[in-house]
Amino acid sequence: MRLLLASTSLLSLPTYKALQGSDHNILGLIIKHERPSGRGQENSVNALALKLAEDGIPIYRVKDHEDLRGLLSEINVDVVIAISFGMLVKPDSLKLPKHGWINMHFSLLPKYRGAAPVQRAILAGEKVTGLSIFQLDEGMDTGPIFREKEISIAGRNSGELLEALSQQGAAEVLAALESIENGVAPQPQLGEPSLAPKIRSSETRLDFSEAAERVARKVAAFAPTPGAWCEFQGRRIKIFSVKTVDVKGGPSGICLSLNPLVVGCGEGALEIDELQEAGKRRMSSQEWVRGARIDAASKFS
Repeated sequence: MRLLLASTSLLSLPTYKALQGSDHNILGLIIKHERPSGRGQENSVNALALKLAEDGIPIYRVKDHEDLRGLLSEINVDVVIAISFGMLVKPDSLKLPKHGWINMHFSLLPKYRGAAPVQRAILAGEKVTGLSIFQLDEGMDTGPIFREKEISIAGRNSGELLEALSQQGAAEVLAALESIENGVAPQPQLGEPSLAPKIRSSETRLDFSEAAERVARKVAAFAPTPGAWCEFQGRRIKIFSVKTVDVKGGPSGICLSLNPLVVGCGEGALEIDELQEAGKRRMSSQEWVRGARIDAASKFS
C-alpha cells in the first residue's frame, strides 16, 4: 500500500524501519511545522525529519488543518500512520486516504486516552500497560482497534516503557496493515474508559510527605523527561532513579543515610540512585554526595 507516516517523535523509527523492510511504499513523513525556539527564535529542525530526509524520504511540514487537508488532497495515499503526531485531525482529512488513518497509542484502550498514557499508568500503580493500533476517528482515541499488545511495567520508567512499546508496536502496525488489505474490520473498544491528560509542570515536584511508593512512582513516571524534582538547600535537584527500602522512615525529606543516600518519606523511605543538580550533569547519588554539603540531618523539600 501507499503510506504516509505522520509523526514528530523518534518513537516512530522502529515502525519506519519495519515499513522499509516491507512491500509497502512510504510516500513521505508529515510533521507539524517546527516552531521558533531559543533566544534567537530560530526554527529547530525535527530530529525525526532529519533522519528520514537522510534516507531520501520526502518531508511534508504542515502548519494547520488547511495545510494537512491540502496535502492529502494532492497525494494518492492508502493509509496514514500516526504515531505521536500531536495534531487534531479533522473529519475531512480523516476521509481523504483510501483506508483512512491508523494510530499507535501507548495504552490498552479504552484505558488512558489522551496525551500521557504511559506516565498516567505508572502514576496509578498499574502493573501492566500496552499499545493499541486503532482506526483514527473524530474522538480522542475512541476509534475501533486492529491490534493490541500488553507489556509489564515492572522496573521500567516512562522512557524505557515508551521505547519498548515503540519497538513492539512496529510488528503490530504491519499486522494492522495486513488486516486492512484483507478487509478485516477493526473491533470496537470495550471496557471502562479513562483519561490520561497532559502532565502539568506542578505535578513533577516531589512531596516526601507522601508514601515512598507514591514518590517512587512519580520518579519513574517523569524519567527521563521532564524529570521529577525537589529542592536541597535552595537548589533544584532532578531525581531519575530511586527504590523503596525496608527501613523505618524518619521525618519527611530528612536524609537518613549518606551511603547509600536514603531519604525519609511520610511512609517508608527511598534510596536515591541517580540525580542531577541544576546546572550540573547527571550523576550517581554517591558522586553527588561527595561534592555536596550534606550530612545525615540534611533535608530535601
